[in-house]
Amino acid sequence: MPAGCEVFRPYVLRPLTLVAAVAVLAAFIALSYGLGTIGWDAWKPVDHIWLIALGILFAAILWRLGSVRAIATPASLTVRNIVRTRTFTWPEIVGVSYSTTSGQPWPLLDLADGTTYAVMAIQTADGARGFAAAGRLRRLVDTYGTPDGPDN
Repeated sequence: MPAGCEVFRPYVLRPLTLVAAVAVLAAFIALSYGLGTIGWDAWKPVDHIWLIALGILFAAILWRLGSVRAIATPASLTVRNIVRTRTFTWPEIVGVSYSTTSGQPWPLLDLADGTTYAVMAIQTADGARGFAAAGRLRRLVDTYGTPDGPDN
């Protein structure tokens, strides 16, 4: 990472999903092998391939869930959620809303166009770490998003 970058990642979710992805893939491979060894006539080689492919698909979904992150640079904030990755320049971000008491699972970026965007890299499940990360993100928005910020 270049100097001046800050990376936000989930603390609890990331290792949990990566371990689960490996376990799911191993379970599907073992199941495929096990069903092939019991002598079930309906079980064909193509069934091995499909079952292992299904395990790879589930493992990939878990891996993607664990790979959410937000990368803050002096020029922009890149948010990688489960399905989509978006890059915002700091002036596009008006603020950050995050409330652990309202059941909100992650902070929302308040955007200049009136919409919001979730930052899944910072999570309520991380407790005090998540709250501190949301505070750091707010400070970055305050620093870089203002007209008199370092890059403006």
